[in-house]
Amino acid sequence: MSAVVSESSGKRGGACQDFEINIASIIDAFTVLIAFMLVSASYLSIGILDAGVAAAGIASNGNTPPSVNVTLEIVKGEKLVLKVTGKANNTINIEPKSGAADYVALTDHMKGLKSKWQDMNAVTLLADETVEYKQVVKTMEVLRQSMPVVLLGGF
Repeated sequence: MSAVVSESSGKRGGACQDFEINIASIIDAFTVLIAFMLVSASYLSIGILDAGVAAAGIASNGNTPPSVNVTLEIVKGEKLVLKVTGKANNTINIEPKSGAADYVALTDHMKGLKSKWQDMNAVTLLADETVEYKQVVKTMEVLRQSMPVVLLGGF
């Protein structure tokens, strides 16, 4: 890229200076900056992700925290561990039925917790590294039938 600067002063009538603007170093700096930002973004991790879609007509009461916090952990072998903390501390192990996760028992336990703790409106879903993605999605679908908000945690 070049530029021309002209002066019209003095006896000669005008002097013209032609020079080059070197933008290659600026392009190099931006290339390094973009590469650095892309690499550093891969090290960011999200502790918890709101994957819930609130059902129509359900308004959350953000003023008071819920009485209990519910966490569902999917462990190796399709075993489900339901942990309740807060005013009540309880751990419920839901063993797989015929090699698959027992979603009927999970639904029954969630409905029982929801009837006992009316202000409970969210559940956090955790999964081991060995659990397949389709099982996480299937578990989320089952949880959304009884809970308006499903949070993904531990990723």
